[in-house]
Amino acid sequence: MTTIERPELKIIHTSDVHLGAYDAGKSDDGVGLEHAFSSVVNLAIAEDADLVIIAGDFFDNARVKEHTLEFAASELARIDRPTVIGPGNHDHVGPYSVYDRFDLADACPNVTLLRGRDGETAEFPALDLEIWGRAHTETLMDFSPFEGIPERGSYAWSLAVGHGHFIHPKALLHHSFHILEEELAASGRDYVALGHWEQMTRVSAGDTVAAYSGASEGLGGHNGGHALRVHLKSDGEVALTALQLGEGGAVIENDDIPILEGLSASEM
Repeated sequence: MTTIERPELKIIHTSDVHLGAYDAGKSDDGVGLEHAFSSVVNLAIAEDADLVIIAGDFFDNARVKEHTLEFAASELARIDRPTVIGPGNHDHVGPYSVYDRFDLADACPNVTLLRGRDGETAEFPALDLEIWGRAHTETLMDFSPFEGIPERGSYAWSLAVGHGHFIHPKALLHHSFHILEEELAASGRDYVALGHWEQMTRVSAGDTVAAYSGASEGLGGHNGGHALRVHLKSDGEVALTALQLGEGGAVIENDDIPILEGLSASEM
């Protein structure tokens, strides 16, 4: 059997940046959030990443101040490589969306915003890669990020991005935005970039590799956020490395990422 080699790619996955979370008050914690995202941008540049994924809640709300929007645009442009944003529940699309106030894709040609309420696929032929995602709208309380995900296309690499709760034995089932293990396992994707949890966690998903990157900095000014390096290897392997963002731009690597087993739909 002949093995077809795929292009080897390096991706930086982050989520839950929550820019502008403190814009309405006098707290300086917002500066920490901005510094943390700048650290992620610096990391992507230093790693010479082929792609950056932001898996939801890039902005904290639709009322962030203009300087926060300008900061976000300047940092995204500084990445200067394809960057995909999958809107979460805080930066949802639809009525009063923050993305209607400021056209990031116009300000930053490297940015692709997955705005499709029923899901959409972004294609990157130069990378032989596609990414599917469904945007939050805040109009559906039973929103399910991966329900009805279409089959993968013909690209060598097929990824997905989603923002919600992975349902596991200790999960509170009244949480919204359910993500089921069997949905991820049946997706046919090589990697699924998840957001909504501040803690970095890899989740069980059959042969599909899926993980939460953790927040670039936790709300409340907790230092030492995280990002994930996703290494797509030519033989089809997907390798994850936890990157802890330390003070002064220091990065600590760790291959030991905890794996969380999920509940099946029949167990819920």
